[in-house]
Amino acid sequence: MAGVAFIRPLSNSQKLFLQRLTVAHVLTDSQAKDLYATIREKFANVQPDGEDDIDPCYMGNNFEHCLGIINSSLLPAFDLEICTVSLPPIYDPDNPRALQSPNDDDGDNSQNSRRRSKNNATNRLVKYHAVVNRSNDTIAQQSGSPLCHGGPHELAYFRLVFEKLVERGLENESASASVGCSGVMSRMELINLRTELGGPHKDKLTISQTEVALEMLEREGWIVVGAPPEEDDESVPDGEDDEGGGVQSSKIRRKRKSAKRSYSDGNRRKSLKGTFYGVGPRSFMELGDFLQGLGFPEEKMPQSILHRV
Repeated sequence: MAGVAFIRPLSNSQKLFLQRLTVAHVLTDSQAKDLYATIREKFANVQPDGEDDIDPCYMGNNFEHCLGIINSSLLPAFDLEICTVSLPPIYDPDNPRALQSPNDDDGDNSQNSRRRSKNNATNRLVKYHAVVNRSNDTIAQQSGSPLCHGGPHELAYFRLVFEKLVERGLENESASASVGCSGVMSRMELINLRTELGGPHKDKLTISQTEVALEMLEREGWIVVGAPPEEDDESVPDGEDDEGGGVQSSKIRRKRKSAKRSYSDGNRRKSLKGTFYGVGPRSFMELGDFLQGLGFPEEKMPQSILHRV
């Protein structure tokens, strides 16, 4: 048909890579490259059924070329695209010192040392990859939601979550990274946000419904687990009563707070007070204009990396 551009079919290995990335929602650069290498090895000895068939193992000359080939078919066909942005590493609650600079002194437990460690970590950038919807920007901005489905009460709640996280980031601007949002809120704070909804949304979300919404936001990469506030803010001087219990030192209390923040058992169950969340990579990829509309500084938006052939 005249005027219709030819869209090149993807090979089986490219389709598998795209499917895995879509299911994962967001992958770091190392995770995506490992997936690329695994699939390439899996299809290494697979031969096409006929001379005119697409080579099922073809994945491009390298990782970046593969992303460009997929985008050349994905974008014109579905208005979807593999997007890449660079942001500070995601906080790992099971290994909170993993992002610390190797030059930091482990014996220095001062507040300045911890702040230097945190700043060194956030100044290091990591690439994140996700399949994003390029045709949904306007809808996302109007609804204030990372989704184009869900009820009106959930949409209002999603908007409030991002408003508060951006607000926290602006309050914490002096300690923030060069890019990304440094604002974090505890799981309990995020659940309690439902009580701040007004108008037709007032008292429409239960705790269970709010927890389901938060799990979805985290699962799909809209929000991520973030580093908790400095422990010094939670400690009490030696000799003071701790939460109505006995007299405990600040060291013991910090240890107990740390235990509350940790994941328990093999299910990695989250403590209401101990788990903190911030804006995730996928939100910057798809909701950039919306976040800036909430007051997020344009200069802190991560740079997008294009993949074209």
